[in-house]
Amino acid sequence: MKRLSLMLATAAVAIGTSVLGVGVAQAAPGVDPVASLAAAGVPAPIAAAAATATPVAASAEEINLANPTAGNPGLQVDARIDHTRKTIAVIQRGIIERSQLTAAWVNLRTGASGVTGLPQSVPSTDPRSYPDRVGVLPTGAGPVILVVYGPTPSQTGLIPQLNYILPRVRLIQV
Repeated sequence: MKRLSLMLATAAVAIGTSVLGVGVAQAAPGVDPVASLAAAGVPAPIAAAAATATPVAASAEEINLANPTAGNPGLQVDARIDHTRKTIAVIQRGIIERSQLTAAWVNLRTGASGVTGLPQSVPSTDPRSYPDRVGVLPTGAGPVILVVYGPTPSQTGLIPQLNYILPRVRLIQV
């Protein structure tokens, strides 16, 4: 009896699928963030860092990516999440020169990705500081992996500093 019921149910699903065009919904394949970033133009060793993204609280509106209290121009980097516009603005604080940082992203829901610099110059929130350099990433809604990396302005002083921001990888809900 159970076998007959199973056969009838299978037949009904087959008929419904072929005649009505209905069927079992399939989940979209997962997005591989490392492959997506590499395909967008991120060097492979940097794209590999996407596998270790640090999650950010879903309610976050702004996060620090590098050097939260850096006193030297261009070393502090923040990300501002605009949940309404579905974008992330990457901001390199207080730098008079053009930014040499790279911002790359991949949306884990849609698979969309991109790579950009920080081409815009906007006045700093501190009127005594150099302007900020900004790049706005059209990430779309969903979980987004953001990677920021690249050279920073050279600094002079008694203690030499690394003039490079190593890949900062975050998982952000936009």
